Amino acid sequence: MKQKVKGTKGEKSREQLIECAARLFLEKGYNATGINEILNNAGLTKGSFYFYFSSKKDLAIAVSEYYSQLKLGEVLEAANDRTWGDFIEKFVGDMIKKSKGKQVFGCPVAVLGMEVAFIEPDISARNYVTFKSLVSVFEDVLKRSGMPEEKAAINAERALAIFEGYLLFYRLSKDTNELEKLLRDLKEIL
Repeated sequence: MKQKVKGTKGEKSREQLIECAARLFLEKGYNATGINEILNNAGLTKGSFYFYFSSKKDLAIAVSEYYSQLKLGEVLEAANDRTWGDFIEKFVGDMIKKSKGKQVFGCPVAVLGMEVAFIEPDISARNYVTFKSLVSVFEDVLKRSGMPEEKAAINAERALAIFEGYLLFYRLSKDTNELEKLLRDLKEIL
């Protein structure tokens, strides 16, 4: 999940906290991850945490933004100048390659979003925006692939539901075959 960090030492420390929290929230969950664990894993002090964030919730909002940029970046890169079949091959194919030997499973936006949906509405709202952005990318690719606009809108939402459903199966089973099924079913959307 690493992004290139530019800027001052302070900016790097902030990004280090966000990246560490992002990894731990995906592995263990938001509620099961404490600030001290994040700091220990990031190699930073409590003072540095409170310099950048007033609370764990504030950090989680930054993590949500981080997840959004990461996932949208991956989707946009895969969608660039591709039709639906090629886009799905690239996007899900890359996920299948990354899944081999990894210990972390699933969609970070959904994992955090589902856990905080009823307890942290600010984070939930941010994750909802990310999902709507993903639907928009799916819709654009479907239209570019020749699907009529009204049908593309419906099928883009269907594609996101299929995508997240199989990622949930994958997270629970840790079985890459779930990603192969995801590839199959998303290709059939068009």
